[in-house]
Amino acid sequence: MSITDFLKPLKPILAPFEFVGKKAAILINFLLLTLTYFTAVAATAIIAKTFRKKFLELRPQRERQSYWMERKKEDYSKKEAYRGF
Repeated sequence: MSITDFLKPLKPILAPFEFVGKKAAILINFLLLTLTYFTAVAATAIIAKTFRKKFLELRPQRERQSYWMERKKEDYSKKEAYRGF
């Protein structure tokens, strides 16, 4: 006799607990994600604004014809190129 055979008669009794457990999990996930947002993401945004750091350049400059940023042309050695991966 397996455990599932043993629990089949208890299914009507355990169903309300399963419902409450799912609702509790939703509430706890919401609270944890909200706490994570306000401690990590929002705090990072406030610090970045304080130091005037822009992670994305959203406004194109009129003299440029593209949104692409020009990289500094440096001659990397093969070893330094592989360090990026």
